[in-house]
Formats: sequence, structure tokens, C-alpha cells
Amino acid sequence: MLDKVDRRPSILHIALQSGETYRSHREEADPVLMEALRPLIAADGEHKIPDMDARTLWVTRSGRLLLGTVWAQTPLCTIAVADQEVGADKLWQMIHEDTQAATRPDHAPPPPWCAIRREPGLVGRPQDRDWLGRFERAFAWAWIEASPRALRG
Repeated sequence: MLDKVDRRPSILHIALQSGETYRSHREEADPVLMEALRPLIAADGEHKIPDMDARTLWVTRSGRLLLGTVWAQTPLCTIAVADQEVGADKLWQMIHEDTQAATRPDHAPPPPWCAIRREPGLVGRPQDRDWLGRFERAFAWAWIEASPRALRG
């Protein structure tokens, strides 16, 4: 029996602390949330997350590399997205700094990838755990689609 090969564009999501991986496809990303995130990821700095009381997003961009931290008085999670080879290894190492991870900082996956580091501020905040997975997918796909050479199906 032959396995069916899935040729749809996808992003590999990696949870650093657990080592769990997940491959997301574009149709899994919330289009309304992606639209709300586009202006936030278009500029470095602090941005209020729409429709999320007292939640902010700190964004840093470099080429086709994106780093964002979600805050609610304290950091909740940090998300790194790589859509290019150049600098991806360095971004992978950066997101591993100061954390206990199941993944290795010297072994980055090939782009495109989205690495998620849960921050200590997330402990005891189940209301934030509930929406962050959806946010992470939309964040990564909004960035990938912002690329002039975005993935094509």
C-alpha cells in the first residue's frame, strides 16, 4: 500500500519544552485573527493584541525571521518564525536561551518553522492557554504569507 503524500504548504510548529511537533496547513489558521495580526507584525515594537484585554505583543523582525512575545503583565510565550535559511540557526539558538528545552539549540529544523517557548507567566493562566495555540498558528501564517516568496500550494 502506498502512502499519500501531502503536498500542501505547511509550517512545522515545535514546542521547545516538550519537544512536541505539529505540522500546520494554511486552512487551519484563523483568517480573522491573521488579518488582525498583519499590522502588528509589520513593525517592530509593542502592540496591543486586538480583542484581548491587557495582552500585548512585542515584535522583532530581521529579514524573514520573526520573534514575538505575548505579555499579560509578565511574558506568557515567545514565538519564533523562520521563513529563510539565513539566520534561522541563530534565531533557533536565541529562542533556546535561558530555558529548559527538550529540543537542542544546535539542531534547527529546516524552514519554514515556528518555535514556541512557554514562559513562566503562563503557569496558572488557563484562560491564556486556551487561545495561544490558535494565536501561534495565525501568527506564523500571517508572517509566512507576508513574504514576497510565500509558500505556494
